[in-house]
Amino acid sequence: MVRSSLSKNYDPKSFSAKLMILGLSTLMGVIGGLFAALLRFLIEFLESFFKNIILPVISWNVGKFNLSYLFLPTIGGLLVGFIISKFSKESKGSGIPYLLESVTFKSAHISPTIGFFKTICTSITIGSGGNAGKEGPIALIAASFGSFFGQKLNLRVEDKRLLMTCGLAAGIAGSFKAPIGGALFGLEILYQGITLSASIPVFLASVVGVVITGIFYGFEPHFAVNFEISSIHAVEYPIFILLGIFSAGISFFHFISYRQISKWFQKIQIPFVFKPAIGGLIVGIIIMIFPSYGLYGSGFNGMQMAFDMKFTLSAFFLLGFLKIVAASSTIGSGGSGGVFAPLIYIGCMFGGLFALIFQLLFPFSISSSTLYCILGAAAVFSASAQAPLNICLIIAEMTGHFDVFPPLIIASISSYYTGRLFFKGASIYTLILGKKGRGLKADTLFLLGKMQVHEIMSSNLVTIAPDLPILEFLHVSSTHNNLNQFPVVNFGNLEGIAFIDDVYQIPYEMWKDITVKEILRKKNVYISANATLQEAIDKMNEFHLGALLVIDNLQQSEGNKELLLQGIITLNDIIATWRTSELEKE
Repeated sequence: MVRSSLSKNYDPKSFSAKLMILGLSTLMGVIGGLFAALLRFLIEFLESFFKNIILPVISWNVGKFNLSYLFLPTIGGLLVGFIISKFSKESKGSGIPYLLESVTFKSAHISPTIGFFKTICTSITIGSGGNAGKEGPIALIAASFGSFFGQKLNLRVEDKRLLMTCGLAAGIAGSFKAPIGGALFGLEILYQGITLSASIPVFLASVVGVVITGIFYGFEPHFAVNFEISSIHAVEYPIFILLGIFSAGISFFHFISYRQISKWFQKIQIPFVFKPAIGGLIVGIIIMIFPSYGLYGSGFNGMQMAFDMKFTLSAFFLLGFLKIVAASSTIGSGGSGGVFAPLIYIGCMFGGLFALIFQLLFPFSISSSTLYCILGAAAVFSASAQAPLNICLIIAEMTGHFDVFPPLIIASISSYYTGRLFFKGASIYTLILGKKGRGLKADTLFLLGKMQVHEIMSSNLVTIAPDLPILEFLHVSSTHNNLNQFPVVNFGNLEGIAFIDDVYQIPYEMWKDITVKEILRKKNVYISANATLQEAIDKMNEFHLGALLVIDNLQQSEGNKELLLQGIITLNDIIATWRTSELEKE
């Protein structure tokens, strides 16, 4: 009853509707903050369990190496592989691509159980030493609550997307104590657009998320960084541009490594349950050699050492390269976790490497390698995720240094545009999703929201009559390249749409006795010519359709046969046309 009442009377532009969205965004902030705190607790608990309980029991020292480090991420990988294969196949890898697919192609629908299993798997992965980030599970579980409330209250798809973004932003903000950066993370990566109406609820949720998490873990920045902005030389500003270009190259190398390792694991002919364990064994070898430099888990302790300038040129290079291998092995093997933490660690190390090399070539040109570690962390993620604004704020908030914002912007924008050339408009999140057959670019949702149905609809129509026998209907389809959908017209009156696929739902022995009228779809099959492509996708998903009839005025469709049929639009048309438009930009 509540759903039907809301559906009938809900006006998204009314003051009460806006208040409701603000109230729900506050609730999403509380949920996101709580789960951010819970995820941190689980990771810290499991890391303590593996390092302080399991490791001493199985300790096996050979020379200066403790071979038992080999088994920690291997055990974790085996547990994760079992959970994923038995309970939730969607829990492998990063959670952001799954969210992008949900908001773009599934009308913002996501099951909370996915977020639950994702949280468990990622906690085990990172706690046992796997190299992954925690933005994936916190984004999934927080956003799933936004989807849940949106469905229960029968909100518009746009409002469900907004609530999912609020949940994601709150979780990210709480996890990294970055209220502004967390909000922009949600708006740039998931919502893919920054408007005033969307920003207010998202920023509110983000701030609430930080407050909730801060109650449990305090509000001080993640890193203690000693750096004076006054020490920056004027000549360094062009160098920041070069750092951005260099960082984009590193981010692309990271993705190539991830892709090759993923392909290798896909080719291994063993049950999936064992693959994350093999990835964990590779990580274990790396941890065994360097157990104390941030190659265990998220790696924030290693970044703190880099900020404290405790590494040499060779150490910066080696740790950055090994992190690429470890992170690629963890996620590429099917382990669970995000890419944020590994990317900023990699950027931090290669930023320090860049500074020391430049210092050798041009003495006195670099003020501090600490600054370049900060900038590199932002620039590598900016190129990889194609999100330059949020990462500048997240890094500034994590280090407590908003005074380095001008260099952060320069390096991140430089890497962003260079990254667009390398990734051809995609991001690491959409490229991961692309392996599932969804060829998205970083701004897919924005593009689908701008393009209109009439721009790509087909007006070259083949119509049929409702009294056409099914056998003849099949013949018509075969003579038109196995076309699947046909507008049904009865003496000039538009009746609806018929799909060949619906024929196969009827027993074969009945085909000779029925006509198209028996499979005709009459309701919810129309869309206005001026509707957006995203609205068309949402309607197709909601009513399980592969195509819609395009008419002049959607409000006149119900019970009105005197409709002006302008064309037809299919889901395949939308995806194919969008891909073509993106290729033309490259």
